[in-house]
Amino acid sequence: MSPKVTEPVKKAAEHIKIMSKPLPQILDEMDSNIDAATEAARRAEEAAKLAREAALSATKASKEAQARAIEARQAGEKAAETATRAAQEAAAKAEAQAKAAKLAAEEAIRKAEEADRESRRALEAFKKAADEAARRAEEASRKAILGAEEAVKAAREAAEAAKKAAAEAIAMARKAAESATLAAEEAARKAEKAALKAEETARGAKYAAEEAARKAEEVELAAREAAAAAAKAAGETAARAEGAASAAKAAVLAAIEKANKSAKEADDSAKEVKAARAELAAHITAQTAIKADEAGRKSKRLASATFQAAEDVRRRSALADIAGDEAIEASVRVSGKVAERVETAGLEAKAAATKGYDVADKAFKKAEAADLLGDEAIQASAQALHKLVAMAEDMAKAAEAAAKASIQASKTATEAAQTAASEAATGAEEAIRAAREAAEAAKKAAEDARKAAEAAARRAEAVAKEAAASAATGVEEAIRAAREAAEAAKKAAEDARKAAEAAALRAEMVARDAAAKATKEAEEAIRAAKEAAEASKKAAEDARKAAEEAARRAEAVAREAKDAANSARSVGEGAAARAAEAKRAAEDAARRAEEASARAMAAAERAAKEAQEKAEEALRNEENLRELIKRIIGSRELTVIIVLVFVAAVIAAVALSTGLISLIR
Repeated sequence: MSPKVTEPVKKAAEHIKIMSKPLPQILDEMDSNIDAATEAARRAEEAAKLAREAALSATKASKEAQARAIEARQAGEKAAETATRAAQEAAAKAEAQAKAAKLAAEEAIRKAEEADRESRRALEAFKKAADEAARRAEEASRKAILGAEEAVKAAREAAEAAKKAAAEAIAMARKAAESATLAAEEAARKAEKAALKAEETARGAKYAAEEAARKAEEVELAAREAAAAAAKAAGETAARAEGAASAAKAAVLAAIEKANKSAKEADDSAKEVKAARAELAAHITAQTAIKADEAGRKSKRLASATFQAAEDVRRRSALADIAGDEAIEASVRVSGKVAERVETAGLEAKAAATKGYDVADKAFKKAEAADLLGDEAIQASAQALHKLVAMAEDMAKAAEAAAKASIQASKTATEAAQTAASEAATGAEEAIRAAREAAEAAKKAAEDARKAAEAAARRAEAVAKEAAASAATGVEEAIRAAREAAEAAKKAAEDARKAAEAAALRAEMVARDAAAKATKEAEEAIRAAKEAAEASKKAAEDARKAAEEAARRAEAVAREAKDAANSARSVGEGAAARAAEAKRAAEDAARRAEEASARAMAAAERAAKEAQEKAEEALRNEENLRELIKRIIGSRELTVIIVLVFVAAVIAAVALSTGLISLIR
């Protein structure tokens, strides 16, 4: 009872031990078990052979003993029959003699009785005759008794002889039977010994066969569990593939929506860039240049975002394509509505991937167009800035010319004042008129110088503002320098104007007082005119220097902005190149992972199909189950295939994970 009770426990323990041991140790144990089962089968076959030989020997000995026993039985039966027949004959003779003696005795008794009756009748008369008759009767009775005794003795002797002959026959039969029995017992003992040995061998073979059958059942159970696990894994893989395909489809659709939005914004920005460039071409001002530069930079930002969105769409489309293929492949390994649902999810994911590729291509084209228009707008803005700087230089030169004209006018006024002073005695009114005209001319020249300086300051300030809008670094410094230059130019112009007005006022006052103090006032007017001329000249020179400095700083700021734009463009091109390289590497890794996964899945499918065919064949033909189990136990190809399938699955999982990580990065 105990082996039957502990057998499930042993099986469970061995199963747990198998599940807890490493694969190489399990394979070694399987090989050793297979070798042990083969050796046990060989020993069982040898034991069966020995048992057959012993059984044949025992059968032969038992047949011989049986034949001898039959012969002894026949001899005993024959001797017993002879003795019985002799005894029966002697008994019959003795019985016949006894019957004859009995009849004679009865006859004698009858005759004695008759004689007795006769003697009684004639007792008296025939007493003597009765006595004689009694004596004769007694003698006859004695003779009869003696004859009967002799007959009984003879019968006894015959019976003894028959009994002796029967005893001898029985002894012979018994001896023959004993010898036959001894031979039979010896043969039976040998047969029993051989049977015990055969039984032990058969028991060992049975145990070995049961062990092999148990191992085979465990292998079959493991195969069924592996098949069930494979089916369960196929279902789980199909579910994961369906979820991955649905998630990839949703991700692709979201990325497509984002890419379409970015592409639309890039397209709208391109239209704004075209409008800004048209306005800049029509009117080259600081405002139009700044607007064109801002539109170009905005277009480039949106183009970069569109590039990223398109790249994201391509990456997610590639993942959706892979997920769709995996879902379609997983649907083959399942059946029913689950297979239809998984296949539908895979086809939808691949359709979304195809749509994503188209949207990504269109978005790339729009992004390239927007990026090109942005570069052109920034370049046009830079050219406009250079033109504005040139215009500022021209205005500075005009201010310098106006200052020179003011100086010349001051000189003319001075000469006129000197002439008026020399002619003061002859014509005060003429001197006053000439002084007024000279003052008006000086005032006008100063006003022109002020306006030119203010215009130069405005131009310089506009250029500084434009440079501040287009440059990434040095903005505050450029604005501060431009403002300082503009303030200096404005202050110089204001000083020149005030000096000119003061000079004109003084000249007018001198002209009015020329009649009274002609010589003294003329000298003061000359000195004041010289001072005004010097102040106007100095203010004009300061305005020219400030304008030149502002133009130089604006040009430097524009150059720095252009360098920054070129650097940003180089960085963007490098990033795009690296992104393209990463994309190619990711696609290569994904392709390798897909190929490895396809090879592993094909190997797994082939192994599963072979296992399924063998299992179906075993289930159909129950009579060949033992032979199939022996083949499975002795087949190392199936073990190698299972190991290869597991190794290929692990390699495919690692490769696929590496490819997905590369794609995500």
